[in-house]
Amino acid sequence: MDILASAGVIALLLFFGFLLLNFPISISLGLGGVIVFIYFQIGPLTTLPMIFSGAIDSFTLLAIPLFIIAGNMIAQAGIATRLVHLAQVIFGGLPGGLAITVVVAGAFLGALSGSNVAAIAALGFMIGAMHKTGYPLPFACATVAAGCTFGVVIPPSINLILYGVIANASIPALFAAGIGPGLLLAIVLSTYIYIVARRNNFPIADVERSWPEFWKALRSAFWGLMAPVIILGGIYGGIFTATEAAAVAVVYIFLVDRFIYREIAWRDYPYLMLNSGITTGVVMLILAMASILSYILMIDGTSMQVRDWLLTASGESTGLTLLYINLILFVAGAFLDPVSAIYLLVPLLLPTVRALEVDVVHFGAIMTTNLSMAHITPPIGLALYLASQIAGIPFTKAARAVLPFVACEIVVLMLVTYVPFISLFFVRLLT
Repeated sequence: MDILASAGVIALLLFFGFLLLNFPISISLGLGGVIVFIYFQIGPLTTLPMIFSGAIDSFTLLAIPLFIIAGNMIAQAGIATRLVHLAQVIFGGLPGGLAITVVVAGAFLGALSGSNVAAIAALGFMIGAMHKTGYPLPFACATVAAGCTFGVVIPPSINLILYGVIANASIPALFAAGIGPGLLLAIVLSTYIYIVARRNNFPIADVERSWPEFWKALRSAFWGLMAPVIILGGIYGGIFTATEAAAVAVVYIFLVDRFIYREIAWRDYPYLMLNSGITTGVVMLILAMASILSYILMIDGTSMQVRDWLLTASGESTGLTLLYINLILFVAGAFLDPVSAIYLLVPLLLPTVRALEVDVVHFGAIMTTNLSMAHITPPIGLALYLASQIAGIPFTKAARAVLPFVACEIVVLMLVTYVPFISLFFVRLLT
């Protein structure tokens, strides 16, 4: 059967058509899938509710709302401010030290909550601080947006959890696979910032840098730094699962704030929970709506056709096929959020990955590293959009400033893709 005439491809075309008509992503997914399901008589209509509910009826997915709650608590608990101050004391004396501080703090926040949006909310104040110090506003905006992409890759990542559920891969192994790419991303972005800062003589922030100040900042940030240690240590120590780790994260941050930091008032919790519920509802609606499209792609054999097409186009070359897959992911990430892209593309691409005998955990690291760029890649770029709103500059101006950061992430992506050691080293070490 011609791939262009398959039900799965028609469903995908309908989905993108609805997106172009400015329909919400969840509605576009649902309409495209349901129309094709009915037109091609893929099954009885009573199957649809079972597909929808089955997509979100997973104990592992319970970690998603819990990590969203943890991320929103972190944004209000003053943990980000303390982490930023510690990073400033350490890196503030370097050229571009304030911007490097954002990257380091973003990596820590990614390890705390797994949420990019929460990181933007927590670090948005750094745009004004960088601008006051003398950084160009578009550069400050792009730095904060790029520095908040770590939540897709660094564990505990909501996107790695979702990938693990769909691909039936080990969540602890995927978390370990995200450490190497996350660290490499931080190093490459920081190096780029350092070079740009030296070339343009960006001012060095006036921050006290001494051993007494370092120990003071470390004591202040200690309880925040302990969160990823407890979460990941508990998982790899076999004490609790990834879902239970999410619950532990919520309880831990609540106790730290209630008895030590005292930043969140009782009256703030209803709004915090409501905001977390809205975010969770959006994510779960996308998952449920995407499930019907994924179901069609699976039973229609579209994924097998895609596998055959990719292998034929690449001459069955593993390196070339992975390059094609990365191009598909990059283009999809420019128009879709990572959650939608993962739910749609994992079932579509997994047969190709298995045919190449690429480690499924390694591919999870490749996919999340690639889709981390979705938050800063125009025309969608949610993190870039939020940062531009905070900075008060046009999105197009922020988009131009972020392009070098995207180039840095592409370099990291190529290394992660073709040097499996980067992602699999910690997998072998910790699992």
